[in-house]
Amino acid sequence: MKKTVAVLVSGLLFLASLQLQAASVSCESHAALVQLEGLVRVQPAGSAFPLRDLQLPHALCTDDRVITQTNARALIRHSGGELVLDGGSRLLVLDASGIRLEEGAGLFEVSQRGATPFVVHTPLVVIGVKGTRFLVSSSDQRDDVALFRGLVGVERQDGREMAYYRAKPVSEMTFSEYRAYQQRAFQEYRNALQQAFEDYKKEQMAQFQAFVSGVDLQPGRQLTLGGSEDAPEVIDAPVNPALERLQRDLERWLR
Repeated sequence: MKKTVAVLVSGLLFLASLQLQAASVSCESHAALVQLEGLVRVQPAGSAFPLRDLQLPHALCTDDRVITQTNARALIRHSGGELVLDGGSRLLVLDASGIRLEEGAGLFEVSQRGATPFVVHTPLVVIGVKGTRFLVSSSDQRDDVALFRGLVGVERQDGREMAYYRAKPVSEMTFSEYRAYQQRAFQEYRNALQQAFEDYKKEQMAQFQAFVSGVDLQPGRQLTLGGSEDAPEVIDAPVNPALERLQRDLERWLR
């Protein structure tokens, strides 16, 4: 009896998977999963289960999720350009002009756009983009945005002002400060991103500048957002060497 029930349940799940795949083709696609490595799943909008089989390229529609397991990678093409999703990440497709990185890290290559910017959301921040390359990481500890080319504007999702701190650029560091900066290059990037916000703030020796509602990030700089809910803070610092290594690793997937 148990075996019969198990077979029936398995059959129903398989049929549901086929129906979901058929539905995904008929929806309005805003992006496509074009390449993957390791275990990558797509969870269609409104479904509690991921698709069992993926045929590439796979169309992605509003409220579809892409989930990468540890050590997996996924290349996604969207209306703004391309992105490489790192392992242990979860991404939600919003519409033709935006996506939401719910967890993990991704490298974004966004082409030049007109008056309407491409927008990347995390649970904490909103990033408006008009042609650039940047890396975003979102975790329980903090959010990080590292800019390698172009210009992005970063605000909080709730629109609240943040205490803005700025660390020294590399060119202004003392010899001992530069040595400490270089030593951080040996950190594995996931460990670097999991560092508690307050510990990171002390390490950067960042100085308070002003209260701001948003920051226009410059190339070679990294914004790290954290603090308490009542006292949000943001630190503007040189890009962490560990994130530079991650960027070089992920960019091999870009055209």
